[in-house]
Amino acid sequence: MKQIYLALIISCAVICSGCFKEDFSRYPFVPIPQYSLSDYYNLLSDKNPEIVYNAIVVLGQQAETLGEILSDEKVDKKSAEYTEAQNIYNKIVGQLNSSDTRVLVASLRFLQVFSNKYAMRIELVRPVLQIRNDNPQVLFEQVIILSGIANKDSNIPDPVVRKFMNNPSWIVSRGAYALVNALEHESLRHELINKYAVTEDEKEKLLLLSAFENQFSDAVAAFLFQEVLSTKSSKIRHAIFDMLGNSKNHELVLAWIDKNYVGLMAAEGEYLIERHRTAMTEKFSSRLLSIFLHKGFAVDDQFLEELNTCLEIYYAKKDIGDADKEKLSNLLAVESALITNKSLAVKWESLKNKSEAFHTRLTQFQTEYDVITKEYTLKLDDLFLRNNISAEKRLEYIDSILSSRNKLSELLAENKQPPNLTNDNK
Repeated sequence: MKQIYLALIISCAVICSGCFKEDFSRYPFVPIPQYSLSDYYNLLSDKNPEIVYNAIVVLGQQAETLGEILSDEKVDKKSAEYTEAQNIYNKIVGQLNSSDTRVLVASLRFLQVFSNKYAMRIELVRPVLQIRNDNPQVLFEQVIILSGIANKDSNIPDPVVRKFMNNPSWIVSRGAYALVNALEHESLRHELINKYAVTEDEKEKLLLLSAFENQFSDAVAAFLFQEVLSTKSSKIRHAIFDMLGNSKNHELVLAWIDKNYVGLMAAEGEYLIERHRTAMTEKFSSRLLSIFLHKGFAVDDQFLEELNTCLEIYYAKKDIGDADKEKLSNLLAVESALITNKSLAVKWESLKNKSEAFHTRLTQFQTEYDVITKEYTLKLDDLFLRNNISAEKRLEYIDSILSSRNKLSELLAENKQPPNLTNDNK
């Protein structure tokens, strides 16, 4: 019965951790009426491990907030709020020495959520690695937290990573792929590429790919390039397409895309356009889209409208910083590639003319609106004053009139005429 219960908990854990969902939904607990954080903190010293476990899970509902408090540079470090957060954090880190599996697992989960907002999360690597417990649920929680807080400079020993990867638990061993990815562990990635080559199971291949997502090398890129053009699985192809922007060497990836345009189009190249059109202000996406446009890919009208809208947003900014200048430059690169396609260039010019005419019309209406509203509000002021209506109510009413100015653009966009303001105000 215990084994079935454990399997159910672990299965639930994997489902909930798809994107490292930060909650305690898989842990049962009993809230105590009228108890505060301080009360639950006191329970962390209780002799009954089940009560300690319960307190950790309840405190876990506030774990992210506590991490944020300890990371806030403006917070008063002598305040009761900061002291309470620090005490809870220290106490739960201390629970990683517990011999009770429930307490240990709940503590690891608390620290996962806590580290989501804790600036010094890397300090947790050491105490997490010092845990000596082979319970599959504990190992799973270790893998998840390490995957979230570790990086390539964490110096986690190879034997530790291999211990997770070679664990008899399918969930623990597959969860370890995310840790390999977080560490950007090159030699282990090559081992997993070899494992991928002899694997036929689609789900196993997809899980293996998760070990290569973060800042992959040229050697890994070569493996991904070969796989994306040879696989018959659209899921695998899409997973690799989603990873391309994470390469250490964008030039290599973009050169490969340029060279293999025909093959990519035969292998759902449209997916790449859809994947990157929403990020066209970013350099990699901008250059990828430009390659497709230079090659003659015919984007739809919605793409043109999205590009035009993005350009208008950045053109409209009065104070544009370096980050926005770079984004505008990326958008202009897409536009430059777009007009090399004659059919798209005609559509683009027509859209821009239509957009310019729209803004000219909008400006005209807004100017007329401002003139009429100014005269109207002066008369309203006089009316309100003569009737002894408070200045607060007068301003509230006038603000409601002025705010309707913004609705003109919506009305024109729907090809509707704005209201006849002259007639309305007679």
